[in-house]
Amino acid sequence: MIDQLQVFFNKNHFVRFTTENLAGLIYDDMIRGLEKETEAFQPMIPVYGFLEERKQENQNILVIDAGGTNFRSCLVSFDSKGNASISELKKTKMPGIEKELSKEEFYNSIADRIDYLKNKADKIGFCFSYAMEMNQESDGKVMVFSKEIKAPKVIGTYVGKELMKVLKERGWNSLKKIVLLNDTVAALLSGFYNPSSKTKYSSYVGFVFGTGINNAYIEKNPIPKLLEADSLNTSKAQKHIVVCECGMFNNPILSSEFDIKLDQMSTAPGESILEKMCSGAYMGKLAWIIIKEACDEYLFSSAFAKAFSKVKTLESVDLDIFLNDPDNSKELLSGLTGGNESDKQILTEIINRIIERSSSIVAAILIATIRKASNGKEHSNPVCLVCNGSTFWKCHNLKDNVETILKENKMHFQIVQIENDITIGSAIAAIRA
Repeated sequence: MIDQLQVFFNKNHFVRFTTENLAGLIYDDMIRGLEKETEAFQPMIPVYGFLEERKQENQNILVIDAGGTNFRSCLVSFDSKGNASISELKKTKMPGIEKELSKEEFYNSIADRIDYLKNKADKIGFCFSYAMEMNQESDGKVMVFSKEIKAPKVIGTYVGKELMKVLKERGWNSLKKIVLLNDTVAALLSGFYNPSSKTKYSSYVGFVFGTGINNAYIEKNPIPKLLEADSLNTSKAQKHIVVCECGMFNNPILSSEFDIKLDQMSTAPGESILEKMCSGAYMGKLAWIIIKEACDEYLFSSAFAKAFSKVKTLESVDLDIFLNDPDNSKELLSGLTGGNESDKQILTEIINRIIERSSSIVAAILIATIRKASNGKEHSNPVCLVCNGSTFWKCHNLKDNVETILKENKMHFQIVQIENDITIGSAIAAIRA
């Protein structure tokens, strides 16, 4: 049956690339994105500021974290030694997940969620985990929504400007500035300014792999498209954090027949293809498509196929639950097998193949990013990979798979997990912008 499964995967072109090949394609696209955005899948967005030293002692910063699924808000206070503490944390659902919102509804939904912190700080660090075009005032214009957010009228608006207008109308009279940044930049900054770190790193990468996927790194060389934009001031092209938006990478040769079907079912067909191939928002849905097709090809027993026909979707967590306890009949996928060992074997193999491909994609992204961050040279000191996201840390065997691939490719790296990295990094950004 495993041989038949391999034929099934081959017929549907599942995994038609090697990690090394994909890393090379992503790296070349990164280079093109730094030269001229329209010629690259990854927009390679330079972020102004944040790397300059500024005092962060005795300050209060309001932090917003608008992620793929959750919306968090809190107050971050820095003491006289610059150490951070978090208070008044609240978590709700991200606006635009449950229904489509207009521009006014979207920004008012954000204001509703943070009104309890009115006038408790004069700066907001706003981690907005979607593709933005950044300006020199640290505001971001929404380029596209991923992760199934439904707010099309928000695209093309500056988040800080629009939110500031709404908050001022609501009586926020002490607010001076809203600083926008991406979650990958926040993660990177939490590592870059980590006072407890004793390791000397050659560079820093922020990597987020949860509902979606994205990466940021420090570009040490002049950025060609910034030089073109301001040829009289070359300093503006020097040493920037760059948000890659790797999830937007889209080379048609990568997609399997399963990926094409998943893309057609999504909110935004044709967009964020690499993200749909591997991230937490889509891994369960992809598994559902593959298992359904395998049932149609008679790879499973008729009893399993009949039971699975009643399952309308899967979540990524369902895959982990099955792999961690395949004999637990009370859980969804385990219960569907009815104890049939052949069905369990096929199901295990399908899910492992999905995770292995996601691991390969993640490793390829990190290989390309490490090479770009360290200028492609060998370093005695590693690149610090500040990694965030439940899919990276909790998906069955994924982190171990990725580390193994990176070591096989002779990457110099250290994976770091920093508590409250996005929150602390966002507060630091508000101070240093």
